[in-house]
Parts: sequence; C-alpha cells; structure tokens
Amino acid sequence: MKVFNKIVLFLNWALILLLLGAYLAAFISPVQLWFVAFLGLAFPIIFIANSFFVLYWLINLNWNIIYSLVALIIGINVSQRFLQFGTKKENVSDNCINIVDFNTHAFDAFEDGDYAPELFFETLNDIKPDVMCFQEFVSYNTSKDKRMFKMLINNYKHFDKFNMQDIEDKITGYSISILSRYPIVNSGFVERINSNGNATIFADIKYKNDTIRIINTHLKSIAFDKKDYQTVAEIEENSNKKEVDILDIKNIAGKLKRAFITRSKQAEFIQKFIQKSPYKIILTGDFNDSPASYAYNIIKGDMKDAFIESGSGFSSTYIGKMPSFRIDYILADKNFEIVNYKPYKMNFSDHKMLSATVKIK
Repeated sequence: MKVFNKIVLFLNWALILLLLGAYLAAFISPVQLWFVAFLGLAFPIIFIANSFFVLYWLINLNWNIIYSLVALIIGINVSQRFLQFGTKKENVSDNCINIVDFNTHAFDAFEDGDYAPELFFETLNDIKPDVMCFQEFVSYNTSKDKRMFKMLINNYKHFDKFNMQDIEDKITGYSISILSRYPIVNSGFVERINSNGNATIFADIKYKNDTIRIINTHLKSIAFDKKDYQTVAEIEENSNKKEVDILDIKNIAGKLKRAFITRSKQAEFIQKFIQKSPYKIILTGDFNDSPASYAYNIIKGDMKDAFIESGSGFSSTYIGKMPSFRIDYILADKNFEIVNYKPYKMNFSDHKMLSATVKIK
C-alpha cells in the first residue's frame, strides 16, 4: 500500500504542477510562452482530476490531502468562472439595458438546413432586448440569406444598426453587428487584426442623459476543418493511431497555437481601447477562448462577468463538435450591476445565445 501511495502521490504532484500552470495561463501571453495557453484550455479537466486526488486521500485518511486541497483553494476564483451555484434574478424595469449576445452561425445561411424561426423570435420577444450583438452575422448584401435574417431586420427595423459592412462594403460572408433600441451616436472598429470576420467593433449609444459604449468582439477562430474534427473524434474514441495521425495532431496543435497568439494580440488591443474610453462599457462577444485564458483575463480587467454575477450551473456556451466550455461572454463596467443571465440553445447555431440585464447606476 505504501508503494502504491507513493505512485499516487507522484501523479498527484504532477497534476498539481499542471494546475498551477493552468492558473498562470491567464497572466502569461501566448506570444511569450505559448504552451501555457494549452493548460488554460484544459483547466476544467485538470481541476477535476485534482479533485479526485482529494477524494482519494480523504477516503484513505492520509495527510497528503493537503497538497491538492491547497492547490484547489488557490484557484477558487478561476473555478467560479466555470461553475456557479446561485442566480441573481430580478424584475427590473427602470435604468436597465437588456443585452443579447449571439454567434448566429450566419443563421445557417451557408448550410443546407432550413430551420423554423419561431423559437428564436419567441425568445427575443420574451427577453425584450435593448441591444443585440451578433457575431457570424450575415452581412446585408449576402445573397444566401435565410428568412430568419430578413425577419430580424424587419422586426427590428426601428433599431439603430451598425455592421462591419458599413465600413468595409466588400464583405460578403460573415460579419459582426450591433443593433440598438437607443440611438447610435458614434461607431467604428476597435481592432481589425484579422482580414476575415474576426474583428471588434463599437457603438456609442445614447441612453437617457448618458452615453454608453457597446463593444462587440469576435476573436480569432481556430479554423478547424472536417479532417481536424475527425482527428479529435478519433482521439476521444481512443482509437489506435497511425503515424500519419501524429501529423494531424501536430496540425491541430499548430492551429491552436496560432489562434492563442492572435487572440492575445487582439485582447491587448481591445484592453487599450477600453482604458481610453470616455464612457462606461458593456462588452460582449465570442472570445473563442475559455475563462482561464489570457485573452479573457486581459479583456475583462476589472469589469463584471454576467455569468459570475448571476449565472447558474456549469458554464458552457459552445455546443459544436469540439468541447470548449464557455467561450461567449457578456461583460460590463464594474459600477453596473448584472442580473438575469441566461443561455438559450438554438438549433441553427453551434453557440448558445446569451442574455442579461445590466442595471445602469
């Protein structure tokens, strides 16, 4: 038993070191030390694995429990970004803005499906949004648009709108957009590091006697193709890998690395823009990265996270083929209060739609 416990303790320490590395992922730029970002991506798995060691030592009444227990306590604030046990729900009518954030997957405009729009619009009617921020939004001149897109524009024709295409009229595919019940008095790009639809825009809205800056971002995608997803599926099924598959794994790792680095640059640019803002900020978007990541930590700064403030359960916003936990966010100025955070699953997108109420103080 002593020999077995020594082996378990060795594995325990290895997991503790990985967990500490996962904590550091939020503070170390992938540009400087890219492999730490992979630990941040794997944080939930590493955290749970350490929890099993706590359970093992507890069952055996062994004082070695202290090591993993301390390691878990150190990162309790990180774990809260993934799991919440309470919600903050309020009936708010005055001095508040209902926010919707959604990676629409272009309303399935480039796929073969033809989904009914009823659930989507019924959900919006229940939310009564004041501001909607969309990523992978079909640009206005896309010929392959579906009726959900047309209905959205028609149903909210009284909203002010700002789309990437308003600046770059050559965009014919994915775009990002901000729709606001309140007048948009200024708008533009925050950053345009990528040449595709991954970018960040802002719109200053006139809310009563105040101006609030809305920022909508879509950070660099990993850009997996069908072969990459097939490789991931094979790994999950623990199938026998051939030598050629090693190259496939390296290709996936390379794409992840490049995405980590690009997102870190975008995040730093966004944070500088936030610091210079003359107005309080509400920021939404698809970060394509976890709450343990450098990109999330840099962009969030001292802002409030809607899930942490009023969410419940295990956070997961991406429902595609590659598990990646929560990658979509609603953040707001530290002086605002956030309530009524809720995710919604739509069958035409690989992301959940998010809503929250921001109380303006």
